[in-house]
Amino acid sequence: MQYCSKHELLDVSQNFIQSASPPGIPRIGFDSWWTLTIVSLLYVVSYLDRFIVTMMVPDIKASLAITDVQIGLILGPAFALSYALFSIPFGWAADRWSRRMVILFGTCVFSIATAVSGFATSFAAMLLLRICVGMGEASLSPAALSLISQKFPKERLTVAISVFSMGPKIGTAVAFSLGGFILAGAAILVQKWSFLHGVEPWRLAFASAAIPSLLLGLLCLTFREPTLPEHSLKLESRGALAFMVQRKRLILPMLVGFGAVLICGQALMAWVPTYLERRFAWEAISYGPIIGVISLIGAGTLVIKGAIMDRLFARGILDIHIRFYTWLLIATLPITLVTFLVSSKTTFVACYFILSVITIPSTAYASVAIQLIAPPRLRGRVFAGFIIPLAIIGGFGPPLVGIITDYVAGSEAKVGYSLAGLLATALPIAIIALRYSLPGLQDAVRETHPDVTTEEAI
Repeated sequence: MQYCSKHELLDVSQNFIQSASPPGIPRIGFDSWWTLTIVSLLYVVSYLDRFIVTMMVPDIKASLAITDVQIGLILGPAFALSYALFSIPFGWAADRWSRRMVILFGTCVFSIATAVSGFATSFAAMLLLRICVGMGEASLSPAALSLISQKFPKERLTVAISVFSMGPKIGTAVAFSLGGFILAGAAILVQKWSFLHGVEPWRLAFASAAIPSLLLGLLCLTFREPTLPEHSLKLESRGALAFMVQRKRLILPMLVGFGAVLICGQALMAWVPTYLERRFAWEAISYGPIIGVISLIGAGTLVIKGAIMDRLFARGILDIHIRFYTWLLIATLPITLVTFLVSSKTTFVACYFILSVITIPSTAYASVAIQLIAPPRLRGRVFAGFIIPLAIIGGFGPPLVGIITDYVAGSEAKVGYSLAGLLATALPIAIIALRYSLPGLQDAVRETHPDVTTEEAI
């Protein structure tokens, strides 16, 4: 039997990789993949810090003596507004300083704020700490996307950003799956360890949830920080705003449409755990893994839907990235409108599956559309200028549900009717606004990519 030396095996593997890739594409080194791995994992675990609070609503309300409206403010605007507003200074910092240090600093902020949330004794304290969580997490996307864009060649950039963009769905799965076990484990520890007697389990759960993100944040020190191109420091910020104003026929209806969907998405993530406890008497340890699996399936379908859109775009349907999403919204609208009106747990899970996997995920469609229409030198700033108001709009979803529950429905037990009413109002608005944006998207893509031919679509 003949054996190959280590160098021969290395040559064979490198030749295989080169033959599997189109010619002329630079090799992607280990540091690039390692960077993508760390920032993507951080994006995932940040959702544990962000959403574990949604699984503690009954305990926090009872302990702090607060209302549904106040908990809605904690779940929604406290995070969303600070996340949006601090994206601006963190984006500025990522263009000028070490991006890995920007990420590390932000990670320390939101991890520590999550841990300290367990010491909150009032509505004001909890609100302030959730603001700090939003502020810290605002550092991740601008700096991470900047690093990814610089470390991956443009021919592989879509794949890299797609991996990073799976973070919200996988993160939601981790938050609900691992969060349920953290809550159950905290309750066991409080009973088992005498020095924890008298400590409310939800307080201990906050401290436990902060550990993974803090450890991963330290791994940012293990990848290389490339030098930013000189021209990136000289670009004028008013160019992005001027471009967005010029494309207002596209940008404004996109903001309305995707904002309406994001309101629904934020409301669902914030209130579905509470709905399951109030409506079906489910505990976090039971429903957490189910929601987690649904989110993981949703992350996997992003790749499939992306492949479909790429194929249709190649055939000349220039507005496919928004048109395709409107097809999904229209097709699933009847099911999503009855999700919170069914009386069976099994039927609810089936409807919520469609809602969570097909209907609500929208950020990827908006991101691709922005990347297609924006000039290369403005892409980062145009995306930031689009995502900031979108995040602010979405943040009003949780308090809207709280307001409807407290002042319209008049009963905590009717939170499902509040969610159903919100979906019935927001999703039709989204469909109308996004369909209205299609001509603007076609014109913008045609101008940016004059070599592509157009094919008619419904």
